Amino acid sequence: MRYYVGIDGGGTKTAFICYSEKNEKVCEFTLSSCHVLQVEENEAIQILVSGIEKICMQNNIDIDDEVYICAGLAGYGKNKEIREKIERICAKSFQGHAYIIKNDAEIALEGALNGKDGILLIAGTGSIALAKHNDEYDRCGGWGFQIGDEGSAYWIAKRLLQEYSMQCDGRKPQTALMSYLKEKCEIDDDYDMIAFISNVLENKRDKIANLAIYAYELAKENDAAAIAIYEEAAEHLYQMIHALESDFPENVLVSYAGGVWKAGHYILDPLNKLCDEKIKIIAPLHNPVYGAYLLARDAFKEK
Repeated sequence: MRYYVGIDGGGTKTAFICYSEKNEKVCEFTLSSCHVLQVEENEAIQILVSGIEKICMQNNIDIDDEVYICAGLAGYGKNKEIREKIERICAKSFQGHAYIIKNDAEIALEGALNGKDGILLIAGTGSIALAKHNDEYDRCGGWGFQIGDEGSAYWIAKRLLQEYSMQCDGRKPQTALMSYLKEKCEIDDDYDMIAFISNVLENKRDKIANLAIYAYELAKENDAAAIAIYEEAAEHLYQMIHALESDFPENVLVSYAGGVWKAGHYILDPLNKLCDEKIKIIAPLHNPVYGAYLLARDAFKEK
């Protein structure tokens, strides 16, 4: 019997899924993160080995069965040192099994569009767009928060704080945003926000990005400043679509992933307004780990 395993190794967890050659899902579960920038190499290996062993034990897979793996791992990009580290981890983790390695954006694209060509907009803590056309990949964005990441949760949070400072100064008309942030951050004086970001949030990107939820809460209360921030974010995300759509001579499917999209129509409505009839934005059809399974199945189906 052949088995196809998909792995999604992100920053918060490592998801596993396994299907038989009969296209039957035999198991799906998660373990802790194996992200190479967050755990030691030996720990990453232990997590991946544990996942494969669990699949084999739960489903009575023995030496006569064939297991094919696609591991979609965060960090598997253009940095040579990190790529080599991930390749070394996978070589030790998947001994005796055939496998391929992809990055987490590729498996997310595969899952979101169910294997079809198109573009995936990822807007979580950071932002990046990935396009797939005729098995060729192209990307836009993904420059990191110091340079880019426009439209991401960090970017939205930073714009929220910028708007706060301008409202405090009188450079912008005051909206509910100013008093709302002071209340949520538990500060009294306007300038206490500086110490809050430095001391409470420790100037950390992920902690600052968490403030983006306040933009959503304010937008739900029809705060004009928060709604404008989402409109600006949508414009930046559209620019990434526009940069990649030339790869597609005809219509192009676009889907999305990441926490920013939890804002729903506040981000999707302005984005749809910017897109012409060539672009069709759809909700993701499947999750990233399913995308990894599809890539494993397609890579090894003829072998």
